[in-house]
Amino acid sequence: MNKLFVIAAAAPLALAACNAAAPANQTNAAAPAANASASAAPAEINAAGPADQVIGTRTVTATFTGWEMGDYLWANFTVPGGEPIAAQPGPSPIDLFLDAHRGQPMTIEVASVRTAIPEAGGMTEILRITGASTAEGHAASWWQHLSPADQAAAQRRFEEGALSGR
Repeated sequence: MNKLFVIAAAAPLALAACNAAAPANQTNAAAPAANASASAAPAEINAAGPADQVIGTRTVTATFTGWEMGDYLWANFTVPGGEPIAAQPGPSPIDLFLDAHRGQPMTIEVASVRTAIPEAGGMTEILRITGASTAEGHAASWWQHLSPADQAAAQRRFEEGALSGR
């Protein structure tokens, strides 16, 4: 079983128990399982699961600065002239795209999502990155254009870096 999948599958219960009283952008819903062979087009990347309610979305120019791994994985961004953003990365390949473009300006789609987290007492609002792009293209098209060897390398870098707290 893929190490990333095991971590992603175990993380939701741990965060819900620890962060029940955290501010809205610090509580996380179920972490999406990484899909190393993702080939979804940007329109196919959903902001919410079946029980999630999207409250609103915004598009922001930001720079991805790195990961914060606690009970869940958070993507951290600086926003010129604005408050930093910490949000759950959306489904792969968004996480891998962010990791590969660290320190580069990009456009991100941020959704405020209410999601059911029973361990946190019910519906909880979080931020989720539902799309990411640079001048070269969107996360999904970037992923599709990587060779299988480059996809494996990107997955390995992500697992060794982001999932170890770097």
